Amino acid sequence: MKTTLTVLLIVELCRLSSSLIIQHFFVNDEETWDSARRYCQSNFHLLSIFPSEYQQQNFLEYAADQTSDAWVGLYTENGVWKWLGGENATEINWDVNQPDLVDGCAFLYRSRQKLHDANCSAKYAFFCMNISEFVLVRQNETWEGALEYCRTHFNDLASLSTASRMSSALPEIALAQTEYVWTGLRYLAGHWFWLNGDNFQNLLWYQMILPQCPARDRRCGALNKQSKLWTHSNCEEKFHFICQ
Repeated sequence: MKTTLTVLLIVELCRLSSSLIIQHFFVNDEETWDSARRYCQSNFHLLSIFPSEYQQQNFLEYAADQTSDAWVGLYTENGVWKWLGGENATEINWDVNQPDLVDGCAFLYRSRQKLHDANCSAKYAFFCMNISEFVLVRQNETWEGALEYCRTHFNDLASLSTASRMSSALPEIALAQTEYVWTGLRYLAGHWFWLNGDNFQNLLWYQMILPQCPARDRRCGALNKQSKLWTHSNCEEKFHFICQ
């Protein structure tokens, strides 16, 4: 299937339920609901869902620039509206006189930013979502600038304090267009530390040898995207960065 991803990239943080980052992508190809579901599961995670009021409001706000009506991951099962995954839908932003079918699937009506139902065999564009622990920001910032951006738009600069967290972050880091990527590693008050409060230890998997007393202008931790080696860098350097 030839697919066009629009410029629309909706990024929302599930602050109320988890620290996972959800990215929504508007796919501007018309498919049936089931074909859209299969496409999203093959290329992303699933058709977009937003079960809580917070997630729904955030989604609708950022979806304002969609270019056509689009399926979401809401459907009926035995007359009950459910989100993909099986959760009963209790907070649905229906338009007036909606839903008007006994069984169907839901799409976001572009002109009113409200949900409508339709026969699942109808063809619309659709929203897919990715779920991840980390997201790379392809924007050149100083360490402080990266910190401010992550805390404004997500949660924090990423603390890659365990082997599993590092493994989860590496696919995102590989997409960087700068040699180094800022992380939540910092030297202050005589010691290195992670922003999330995890203990900084001499773990072999880091391949990390950082000075106990770095120069004043080299007290921010960056990761080389190619070698996966850590370095202490000038905090005023501008790199891409990874948020959590």
